[in-house]
Amino acid sequence: MSSHFSELRPRGTFVVPVTTGPRGVVIEWVSFRPGHDGWAVYRSQQFDAEGSWLFLRFGLDRGIDTEPATVDGRPAAVARPNDELPQAFIEVREVLVSFKGGGVAARVLRDIPLTRIEAAVNQPDYRAKLIHRLPGPDVSQRPFEWDSPENSGWWFAHPHPYASPKITVEVPEGRGRPDEFYEAVARAYGYLNAVSTRPASEMAEANDVPVSTIHGWVKEARRRGFLPAGERSKGRGQ
Repeated sequence: MSSHFSELRPRGTFVVPVTTGPRGVVIEWVSFRPGHDGWAVYRSQQFDAEGSWLFLRFGLDRGIDTEPATVDGRPAAVARPNDELPQAFIEVREVLVSFKGGGVAARVLRDIPLTRIEAAVNQPDYRAKLIHRLPGPDVSQRPFEWDSPENSGWWFAHPHPYASPKITVEVPEGRGRPDEFYEAVARAYGYLNAVSTRPASEMAEANDVPVSTIHGWVKEARRRGFLPAGERSKGRGQ
């Protein structure tokens, strides 16, 4: 990949690590297109080596969108407060795959890690930054528009080395626990849900508590809005 392109990173580009290797080196990531149409490109060492490209359009699984409309013969848009936004889950809506010849098409399609990608973008820190720039369930399909070379820098954006969040949490004394505690629970569980097939069990082992305790913490983190209510267990091992 050209180093010239790898240095391009237009304003509004947002990169989410999906899987990391030794020393925090990111080996799978998703780079979001500037704007609010939800399109992003998935990159990995394997896809780069094969010359394959995977574009994904993300959206929210609930909420009300602003849609173009016509009022008295004039273009208009109608919007209502999106009260469900804090509980929304980010999901893949559309997929566009481009690959070179050589008989790799079937394997490329089989290897697309959609569940792992969804789990990564729903980690609390990333979700908080993405949720206001993604369309909701009522928006019609938005076909991918190919960028001109000077506007395709977001395709080549690469994340910085990534430090995994702590999966141990400091449990405050007493019965009432502050939001800060459940924010830490959400970060730890959200990360494990992206990289592990048994996130609750791994978090329980790391914190030396029963799995049922982790389930209770996660339930309360969801209730307080730090994890989306619709989050599904989508973890996949690295």
